[in-house]
Order: sequence, then C-alpha cells, then structure tokens
Amino acid sequence: MGKAIRKVGLFVIGILVILPFQSGAHTHTKTTSQLKNSRNDCRHIKRYDKKTKHYYNVVVCKHATPPPPSFEEKLQEILSNLTPAQQSLLEKRLARQRQVTKTRAGISFYEPTYILPYYYTGRPYHSIYEGNTPENQQLDHQEFKGQMSFQFPIWYDMFGSNLSLDISYTQLSYWQFYAKSQFFRETNYEPQLFLSDHFSPNGLAAIGINHQSNGRGGNLERSWNRLFLDFTFTGAHWMVDVKPWILIFKAESSDLHNPDIYRYLGYGRVVFAVTFHRQVLSLMLRNTVESGFKRGAIELSYSFPIHGLLHGYIQFFSGYGQSLIEYNHYTNSVGVGIIISNWI
Repeated sequence: MGKAIRKVGLFVIGILVILPFQSGAHTHTKTTSQLKNSRNDCRHIKRYDKKTKHYYNVVVCKHATPPPPSFEEKLQEILSNLTPAQQSLLEKRLARQRQVTKTRAGISFYEPTYILPYYYTGRPYHSIYEGNTPENQQLDHQEFKGQMSFQFPIWYDMFGSNLSLDISYTQLSYWQFYAKSQFFRETNYEPQLFLSDHFSPNGLAAIGINHQSNGRGGNLERSWNRLFLDFTFTGAHWMVDVKPWILIFKAESSDLHNPDIYRYLGYGRVVFAVTFHRQVLSLMLRNTVESGFKRGAIELSYSFPIHGLLHGYIQFFSGYGQSLIEYNHYTNSVGVGIIISNWI
C-alpha cells in the first residue's frame, strides 16, 4: 500500500514538473509564429516631428490598428517623398536666413535682386508720359532696369514653434539712362508684413499684407493694397511658389487711382524655378487663366555663372503690368545684366 502511494506521488510530481515546460514550449512556439506572421503584416509609416524638424519611421501592424493619419501628416508624407534623401532648397534658404539673423543687420534677400544695364521695351507707354518728361522728350526704347528685395525678421520661432514674423521690402526701378536727359521714369515701392509657417522641410506657408505704389501723386499715382497667402514648395533642384491675393483698403488706394487694376494684374501669381549646374531657369505667370489669356503676363528669366559668385542674367517679359504705371499697357521687353540673388 505504501509503495503504491509513493508511485502515485512520484507520478503526480513528475506531471507537475514536466507540464510547465511543455506549456512554456507550446506558448513560445505560438508566440514565435505570431511574431513571424506579424512581421509580414507590418509596414513602415513616415511621420514628421515639428519640434526636431525630422522624419521618423513608425512600425504599424494589422493587429494593432493605428489611428488614421491627419491631413497634415498626409501632406508631410507626400512632400517628404518628393526629395527623400536630399536637403530641399527651402531648407538651405532658411538656413542662410538664420545665419544672417545672427549678424547685427539681420537682413537677407527676399525676391530676385538684379541689375539690367540694357533693357529694351518694344512698346513704351508714350501717351501716359506726355507732358511729364524733362523737355517733353519721348520715352526711349532702351533703358536701365533694376530690382532690390530684402527681408528682415521681426520674430523667429515664435513661442517655440515654426512660426516667423517678417517684413520685406522690394523696389523696382526703370531709368531712362540712354535718353538725352536721363531720368527715372518709374519706381515701384513694395513693403510687406507677413507671418510664415515652415510646416515641412520643403514647405512654407505665409499670410500677410502688401502695399505697392509708385509714389508719383496726382494723375500718375498708382497704388493698391492686398491681403495675400503665399505657399512655397521646393525639392532639391526646383521650387513652386503660389501667391493668391485679394484687394483691401481699396477706398484709400486702388479706387482712387486705378480702380480696374485687378482686371490686368489679377488675383495671384505663380512662379516656377529650377536649378541645374549653377544655372537657374524661372517662369512667372500672372492673371493668365483668370483673364482667359487676354490680359495676363509672363516673365521668363535665365541666370548663368560667369566667375565666382558673379552670375549673368537674361529676362524676357510679355504682357500687361511690367510696372505699376503700365498696369493696363501691353508690351514685350528683354533685358541683359547680372543677378545678385535669385528665387532659389
């Protein structure tokens, strides 16, 4: 009887000792199988960290349903896939601007800054200048054209975010340098105040107000005020800038001097630019589609290296509004010179 009890006891102990190992082995085998299947059901999703401004990968498996990506995350993924392995032109430009802000002046270039010592206009606006030139001379087809454009930061990284508050100033001048009595026939002054968000390594959005005028006064005064949005998208070698606007404070500006300016200069501008071998080709389109291709304007520009940082510049313009005084005048023009700062 005692031997039987001992045998039963040893059998039970053996079962109790062996069972956990068998159960563990079965559990381990099942877990390995699940992991193997989960690897096949998993995928990598790219996410963007706005604080570090870098992308990171997230592993998402079918058995762990992730929350659907937001619109902003979808946009970030699309933009990042355009230039997945290279720094965008926008990142390079913003890096240069941040370096400049560390200096005492803190001023950087904004839109193209160039000098065209020779600029030929096919159809000068003779009628608007009658009786308003030195010695009543007619406009010369040949003249000097130049533009300077600067940006100054008021507040970078507002509240620790990607927001930035800036002002910019652009001045465009036409100088009758080859005329008998040299004079500046037109100068346009364009200050801006805008808030921008660097929401992606290759995406920038801005909203601001813009004033542009020629400061002539009287019958030759031309001016308008605008509220604008500005969206910039870049890759490693290209840029697209879309800038729609609406007119504001019309009673104090455009309604007084040029109430139909919107019919010729439209409600927006698009710029395409591409760089290759230190050369830049850009195209500006304004009021083309809105006017049914009747009162728009195009500006095609090409820059090329000459020596060191010196770049040659060729510009062709066709359409309405090459300057404010000519907002309702059509002409074709071409100029040659040098460029200091380009779109990209």
